[in-house]
Amino acid sequence: MTDRWKTKAVVFPDAGKCEWTTLTLREPQETDIVVRTVITAISPGTERWVLKGKHIGTKFPCVPGYMRIGVVETCGRAVSAFKPGDWVYGKDGTWLEPVHPMWGAHMAWTAGDWKNYRFISASPPDAAELELMVFTILAGVAHRGVRFCAPLPHQRMVIIGAGIIGAVAAQFAAHLGAVPILIEADPRRCDFLRPLVPDIICARRDDLDEEIRRRAPAGVDIVYDTAGDAAATDRMVKLMRPQGTLLLQAQYFDRERCAIDLDQIKIREITVRTTISIDDIDFFETLSAIRRRIIHIAPLITHRFQLKDALAGFQMLLAAEPFSMGMVIHWESASFG
Repeated sequence: MTDRWKTKAVVFPDAGKCEWTTLTLREPQETDIVVRTVITAISPGTERWVLKGKHIGTKFPCVPGYMRIGVVETCGRAVSAFKPGDWVYGKDGTWLEPVHPMWGAHMAWTAGDWKNYRFISASPPDAAELELMVFTILAGVAHRGVRFCAPLPHQRMVIIGAGIIGAVAAQFAAHLGAVPILIEADPRRCDFLRPLVPDIICARRDDLDEEIRRRAPAGVDIVYDTAGDAAATDRMVKLMRPQGTLLLQAQYFDRERCAIDLDQIKIREITVRTTISIDDIDFFETLSAIRRRIIHIAPLITHRFQLKDALAGFQMLLAAEPFSMGMVIHWESASFG
């Protein structure tokens, strides 16, 4: 093994800590592609929970991240789907050091099975376009949620939590003709998102229930939870019409805090749906929606980091200051060794 297969990576060595580490990639196999990272995005929810050590399955030290676009540099002899120069989305890779992959996107180079990558383009996309497309998986979670809810035109959908998933879900729902109503406890998010999603209500309002009833006098058709706060979910369920749909799409590993009132769900004959991850339908339909500007990602990006400043993004996750939402890391200066 030579220095050619040494690569820089973001590593969480322990809860609340992040640092740069050099890892040694496994020698590429015949079904592998070697991919040079161009851009990654930080998931403000999942990666924050991993960094805090609270995400189920977290093992330290680890390489975080699941949103990554790069360029294929070499292909194994059994690879026919890609060629050098292709732009791909994915993060599969294996290294020799005892560092765990918590998906493992935030590293400069990877060598992994081609089947774990999705084709983006045969030519270099515009730099601004890359910043939008790198959020495809996160936005795809919202696509899957809305697809599972299957809202009809004019149906009222309350979305709990105005993070990236909530904001994108509202856009997908509106595109289908439904009427999204975002509720959010953080007034900074409300102010930030109001130009993009006009009907956003601060959850701290004393008249929240009255505001929801005014918008949905016959009862809310769909409640879409992205926050995992049981009190908020229970409150919105009581405003639903009978036989509505409840989507649970947050993190629910804190069972004491996240336990919801099943009796209120039962007496309304609510259909409960859940999602985990996405599939190719979600990925490519979301990618198309981003490219066609059905979904607007640019207004959700608050921070852009060059490689030398990238760790600041993870420190912001811990501190929750300053205000942030979408964060991207540009990796153009990364190299082997």
